[in-house]
Amino acid sequence: MTAVPRSVLYGFEPSLPLDQRVRAESVLAVARTFVATSVLAAISLAPSQPVQYAPIAYPLLIGYVVFAFSVVVLVRSRPHRVLSALALHGVDLSVAAAVTVVTDGPHSPFFMLFLFSLLSAAYRWGFAETVATACVAVFLLQIEAVVISSLLARSAPVGLDPDRLGMRSAFLLLAGILTGYLAQSEKQFRSEATAIAAIVSQADVRAGLKQTMAAVLGTLLRLFNANRILLVVHQNTTNQSFRWDARRALEGSVPDVRYERLELDNLSTYMFSPGAAEWHAVRRRSLRGERLDIVGLDRGGSRIRPGPWVFSPEFLTAIGPFKQLLVFGIDLENEWTGRVFLMDPLVGADRPGVLGFGRRVMRQIAPAVRNVYLMHRLRSTATAIERARIARELHDGVIQSVTAVEIQVAALSLRLGSESPSVVHELRRLNTILREEVVRLRELMQQLKPLDLSPEQLVDGLGDVVQRFQRETGIAAKFVTQLDRVALPPRACREVARIVHEALVNVRRHSGARNVFVRLATVNGDCRLSIDDDGCGFPFAGRFSQADLEAGRKGPLVIKERVRLLGGQLTIESDPGHGARLEIAVPLSGHGISR
Repeated sequence: MTAVPRSVLYGFEPSLPLDQRVRAESVLAVARTFVATSVLAAISLAPSQPVQYAPIAYPLLIGYVVFAFSVVVLVRSRPHRVLSALALHGVDLSVAAAVTVVTDGPHSPFFMLFLFSLLSAAYRWGFAETVATACVAVFLLQIEAVVISSLLARSAPVGLDPDRLGMRSAFLLLAGILTGYLAQSEKQFRSEATAIAAIVSQADVRAGLKQTMAAVLGTLLRLFNANRILLVVHQNTTNQSFRWDARRALEGSVPDVRYERLELDNLSTYMFSPGAAEWHAVRRRSLRGERLDIVGLDRGGSRIRPGPWVFSPEFLTAIGPFKQLLVFGIDLENEWTGRVFLMDPLVGADRPGVLGFGRRVMRQIAPAVRNVYLMHRLRSTATAIERARIARELHDGVIQSVTAVEIQVAALSLRLGSESPSVVHELRRLNTILREEVVRLRELMQQLKPLDLSPEQLVDGLGDVVQRFQRETGIAAKFVTQLDRVALPPRACREVARIVHEALVNVRRHSGARNVFVRLATVNGDCRLSIDDDGCGFPFAGRFSQADLEAGRKGPLVIKERVRLLGGQLTIESDPGHGARLEIAVPLSGHGISR
């Protein structure tokens, strides 16, 4: 399998926790004890020349057995004080070399002790450390061969067999390479699975779509150690496109995620066809100027050599400045297509390996995020259906009944006439209360009705809200605008309509105004909404920004919350006894608000 570079698994491949290190050393300690005891027993039971091994081999192996048992006891009794893995590794290599020296050197049947050192290095670390251990073992065998050959040259005419020494050296090297590769592959697979699980775990239906996207994008930023991430998706079934934008946040904090709905004309800016499903571009400078060094993978995961690419000015403006750009494609059974753009990630030399890893990550997390989105849409649809049902029940049931009672009370007061002035006065008071309750119920019904306003429908929708307010309350209301369309996402359009409705409700309930003016315009990249009335105003005088209102706990709470949700600014100008003016400025781009 392709190894996942450590630079990619940033934040997901730290040093092993203490409990895992203790567990690893505990396993190796037991294995060391078994190996040492087995070698000691083999030497004791050797049928040929046992006396030859006895003078040095016995004390050496007995000491090694005692050392192995001591390590087992220490690891079990004091797990918080783990011995140095490198020191233990050095002891194992030294004992293996010493035992082979005193038992026929490189021809010793106990050169297999080096295998335990190889397996230990593979279990503790990875490929490089295991191969290094094999090289050290081969070097020690060569040193032993030189020393023993010099000794045998003085006492025996026959020296060591170089072919046998070469075979054993080659065996150790091959064993080190194979075990190191297998260990590294297993560790990389585990790291990759951990990284994917950490991202998929963020896709929590209970957290909602916005929180899920913030968590997933933040985890991807940390995983690839990038400065910024951009997600562009297109829903083929509804032909809608969305863009999510997030920047790297402080460690442990949630990144600021901005969302907007893309116009179909702008989709081609991101979804151009470079001939690769995943690609990594690096800007390099040369004598001929700046060029793009690009490595790409096709849809099958095979590396391709793309031709010269030229990014459009619109794409460079949307992406912003970058030194490196890492891009992964998203394709969910032709239902969703999209791309993830990571600006300035930390990518090592194995660029195809990073692209392959990112491909596997996207294949795992894209369905999970889609399920959260679908659940979000299902909940929104179910909520809208239920709110519409309640609104119909209010209109067809409660409002009709209260209106009928109001008519009957009015008819009763007319019939009594001058017969009982006190009763007529009380009936008229009840009639006023009933009329007020009908208006309140109608306001509640309007709040419950689902609003599905697009940028093209916002202007007409606000005009309908103002006209209905005038018709139901008798207060002169006028809506003024020169716009036909406002470039806000649908959710922002709904919030703007809710703000206007809430402001008009407050005018009716609290101001005693006779005239209301609602104006809508675009100024300096903002959608400007103002509501003026000639009523009693707020219980404070002057002009206050949103920060002033928050600090003094002044102004309408619901409107302040809605403006904050839109990322806008609220300003209130109040003249007690002469009226008030609400000004709301909503930026036309960069909304951190979900659909």
